[in-house]
Amino acid sequence: MSTDRSAMVNLAEGEKAILRRTWAVASRDMVGNGANILLKMFEINPETKKVFAKFRDIPDNQLRSTPRFRAHVTRVMASIGTVVNALDDDEVLLDLFKDIGKKHYPPRIPDEYFDVIAGAILCMLQRCLGTGYTAEVDAAWTKLYGSLARHAKDGLKEAAAMKAP
Repeated sequence: MSTDRSAMVNLAEGEKAILRRTWAVASRDMVGNGANILLKMFEINPETKKVFAKFRDIPDNQLRSTPRFRAHVTRVMASIGTVVNALDDDEVLLDLFKDIGKKHYPPRIPDEYFDVIAGAILCMLQRCLGTGYTAEVDAAWTKLYGSLARHAKDGLKEAAAMKAP
């Protein structure tokens, strides 16, 4: 498979090490940190909650005890883990990123929501890493998630184009 070199993530080895090290901490509590991501996303942009039919009508303070919510946040965290595990293969990363977008078709997820969750992920990392959340950590995750969001949006558009009459 040929890959457009301009589309590559281009993470330095040091950035990959930071991502792996910090993910090892964050992934110790998949449900708790996943819940922190989605709850922060709902706080940043309350409109994002409306796309979750299975739990949009449940008050935020009750979501952590809802099995469907816990299952969803576990899948979100598993997706992030899959991305971190593929850091050494840009072609696989690009495929994973586009698949994330395609999984969110039909377009119940507006493009800009990928940017909202990026901020929520950074907040979760700040919370669980504490003083270990440095400028370098922020830069590495921002770079990775910026690429993920860009290519997920492409995947969403590809899925829409395949469904168009």
